[in-house]
Amino acid sequence: MKTLLTICALSFASVAMAADTCPISGKPADSSITSKDKDGKTVAFCCEKCKAKFDAKNKQ
Repeated sequence: MKTLLTICALSFASVAMAADTCPISGKPADSSITSKDKDGKTVAFCCEKCKAKFDAKNKQ
């Protein structure tokens, strides 16, 4: 049971870390630079350049 709880905790931690990471560069994201993905979810980026790349890719 302890192992299962550890696995669950690590899974949640990795999801939380991914939310704070730019999906383009992998660098820490700036919460003031955001866009919406195709599902309407807010995505944060490290810089405007990464946001522009993401927006261009999502408009196709």
